[in-house]
Amino acid sequence: MKYAFSERGVKEFSCTSASTDMSIQCDTEKAGRLLLLQKEKTEADNIIQLISAANLILEGFPLVKNPPNSGFELPSDEVDRESIFENVFRRNGFFQQFTHRETLPVAVAIAAIAWPDKKLVYAIHKLARSYETESVTPWSMHPCYKEMFQKHTENFSSHVDTSVAINLAYSAVEELGLTVQASAKRPRSVGQGTFKWNPVVLLPFQERLQNAGTASERTIDWITRGRQTEVNIYKTLDNPSDYSDGVDVRDRRINIPDAINFCEYLRNFMTAHAFSTDTTRLGPYEVYNVQQIARLLILSKCDLWNTGTDDLRNSFG
Repeated sequence: MKYAFSERGVKEFSCTSASTDMSIQCDTEKAGRLLLLQKEKTEADNIIQLISAANLILEGFPLVKNPPNSGFELPSDEVDRESIFENVFRRNGFFQQFTHRETLPVAVAIAAIAWPDKKLVYAIHKLARSYETESVTPWSMHPCYKEMFQKHTENFSSHVDTSVAINLAYSAVEELGLTVQASAKRPRSVGQGTFKWNPVVLLPFQERLQNAGTASERTIDWITRGRQTEVNIYKTLDNPSDYSDGVDVRDRRINIPDAINFCEYLRNFMTAHAFSTDTTRLGPYEVYNVQQIARLLILSKCDLWNTGTDDLRNSFG
């Protein structure tokens, strides 16, 4: 009884006393619905937590504090059940815990698709925890804002958060099996001076990406802002985005294999082991870039990249 939906939008009541107004609904309005799961409590809680993690990934930033992480048992006895609705669900405290986000239908779809694949489930949770550790709002990356955030900090604790966030996001990519599979005998690059993919490594890598729903030729923007104070490896990214000005906005356009390879470099040489002097040069933009790669791969794996609620209605009837 907290939400009323119509074609014109959604009404939300923040106080239980206001819920009585829900009985006066227009013909075009529908009351909110509970998510009902006929499962044992542990399994139900796992599903709810997965939906919450999937929704965080969709929004790309933890906008909801303390999202639902457990279910509430409904007894089979009708009188007992009605008492719960009357005395618990409409009571202050519990009433405020009910949540609605526009992205929730897609989050439920992600959870349903991912549920049989525990690797994908862990990937979703790892990326969600990465966002919770450190993240910036996606819209703040628009080129009109230029360098909106301080690129580096002298704060030691922040260095740890940045590294943990990068490690978790990259580990999500690992769960999907979409990292570069190279070795001393099968090096990822050939030649000297500039990076050039070894076909023996690249071709099966591209095939794995294709099988996971991501075309290897797809490109993304690698966000690079402000003064050129990032690590020297950035110089290998030499294809500016269309809107790059070469000064305040120096974003690069790179394909997915190169982006994953670059994420792996950050993780292997700057965040996963003992810190080096270069680690302190990482910041919110590197975190965002690695998270965006993991996000694209997860949503593509679920076949829900660029999918909205209208698309779901068409797909699931």
